[in-house]
Amino acid sequence: MKLISSFKNKYDNITYNIYESSNGVKVTHLQNPSTINFDFSVIHLAGCAFERNQNVPQGTAHFLEHMLLNPNSHYKNQDEINKFEQGTYKRPALNINGHTNKRCIVFEGSSNQEGTMRILERFEKIYDFPKEKFTTLMEKERNIILAEKSRKVKKVDNNALMYLDFMFKGIADEFTGDTLGEIEDIKSITVEDLGKYYKEQILSSKSLISIQSKEKLDGEVAEKIDSLSQIFSSDSKSSFRDFTLKNQWKVGVFRDKRANGITVYFDYIEKASKKADYKKNVLSYVCSKLLSWLSFNILREEMGLIYNFSRSKTSNLCFKYDIYSYSFTTEKEKIKKTLEEYYKLVYIETFKFLNSKKGKEWFEDVISDYIFPTTAVYEGDKAELIAMWLLEKDEIFNYNKAVEIAKKLRIDDLQEYIKDEFEIPPHIWIEGDMNKGELKEAINSSLFNKRFNK
Repeated sequence: MKLISSFKNKYDNITYNIYESSNGVKVTHLQNPSTINFDFSVIHLAGCAFERNQNVPQGTAHFLEHMLLNPNSHYKNQDEINKFEQGTYKRPALNINGHTNKRCIVFEGSSNQEGTMRILERFEKIYDFPKEKFTTLMEKERNIILAEKSRKVKKVDNNALMYLDFMFKGIADEFTGDTLGEIEDIKSITVEDLGKYYKEQILSSKSLISIQSKEKLDGEVAEKIDSLSQIFSSDSKSSFRDFTLKNQWKVGVFRDKRANGITVYFDYIEKASKKADYKKNVLSYVCSKLLSWLSFNILREEMGLIYNFSRSKTSNLCFKYDIYSYSFTTEKEKIKKTLEEYYKLVYIETFKFLNSKKGKEWFEDVISDYIFPTTAVYEGDKAELIAMWLLEKDEIFNYNKAVEIAKKLRIDDLQEYIKDEFEIPPHIWIEGDMNKGELKEAINSSLFNKRFNK
């Protein structure tokens, strides 16, 4: 394998490496001196969003993920798999699993570092599709997935699925629906569907390998990883079709009869870029901290209107775009008042605060947190998340560069960022135990509606 980039993060003591195998597959390795784990994953550009393109039933990607962890040409039955993965006095146990989302199928393995070679051996034997044997296992696995599906509420009662419709329906329908598929979909999946998807999306589409461990990747370990990479492709032959998402004033509502209150999400769409925007990243972090701090002190502690406030960001709902969200939870009797006060907080109180002596002290304190972070809890999937970043980007986010930007930021930069940020028309998603008409009326009578619904 060839090392193509490397840097040591001075703020978490991790060395971030990107290798390229002899097959062209990218391998991200986080050399972390604080762990004794060997955390390994293979990420395939094979999520359920590609099912329409391959003309297979919804749920095929998830079904295939299940099947590839079944007995195959290498393991006669589940007991042989269990015996290989279990620990003894002389060797650590292996934890092997998989998951499927809109974008990817991911297989994961973790163990004590003494289990490194056995994890790699186990992964070599996952990528096998014995059609005849899998045919005999189809109904067993189908029943397991149907049982998994039975734990979920119907689509019209599922806030997450209805949110996907709100964001993507009619624009990028591939990102709507349940990853498992609906019951009729699951019942219709054939071994031929799985074989087609395996060939086109697992073997022929882009794959990435991610690792987090204490030791360098060299010698026998590097050779084994390079050998494993020969199974996969480094190219994305099934590139996703073009579609356009844009920020616009749009209101979606969901009545959740189980809820006691109302949660409001202000969602914003951001096109993914090939290069990291370090200044924007730091400013979004500080802006999030500011709104959280002011919301806690004003909307919660002074006014008793909300319980919590948060900012979240995800790249896993679709390709080419990130979606980030500001949200809060309140009581239904207080929803109109809360929207009014949150509007004032965003467009008035933030600037008053930042121009005060206390605001200037607060700003420096938050920048200090960014420059001098404390030890974080160990994340076993951190290397996997870094590798996911490379699906659409050309570099790993370098925290060292972000810190140098943070040292130069001033309050004026933040004020300009806030002005631009909150002139973007949001998608509003609101859910709670009120009928849909009442939920919409609460938004339509708000100052946000007057500002953006033009």
